[in-house]
Amino acid sequence: MKWLLDFLKGTWLGHPLHPILVHVPMAMWPGALIFDLLSRWNGNAMVRLSFYAIIFGLVASLLAVPTGVVDWSGIKKEKPAWKIGLYHMILNLVVAVLFAINLGLRVNTFRKETIVTGAPLALSIIGTALLIGSAYLGGLMVYDYGISVARMSKKKWRKIAVAGGANLPPE
Repeated sequence: MKWLLDFLKGTWLGHPLHPILVHVPMAMWPGALIFDLLSRWNGNAMVRLSFYAIIFGLVASLLAVPTGVVDWSGIKKEKPAWKIGLYHMILNLVVAVLFAINLGLRVNTFRKETIVTGAPLALSIIGTALLIGSAYLGGLMVYDYGISVARMSKKKWRKIAVAGGANLPPE
């Protein structure tokens, strides 16, 4: 079991795996919205691209979820980042459900439709807006609270910072 946790944490990479994986749905789902909008001028090719972008984002999210849960489970519950992580996770779950519903609405029509309108377009807009909000929370956890940042020892980080020319306070 430890090997699985180490794999999900990205120990084998030397840095967390979650940030690598989340970039795929973070690109695919807003990309689907862009393709939805472009379908007004470019027809069925954009409808199909949007459909496949949603699928690719959903598959990638299935890979990103366990890595995020493992990272989040390492945060102490009394820390503010724990609650932010919970909201981040809930928002991402809502986004994934919205895009799964979106996919379901398109599955029988994506081969022949020439424009994305109505509920699928609304779900792409809402899903993308919520995804951006969730990404903000993920960034807040990393940049404001340092979640999953200091996996290397403090001594090693100081050495890297000095090598990069950082002006460090004395220890």
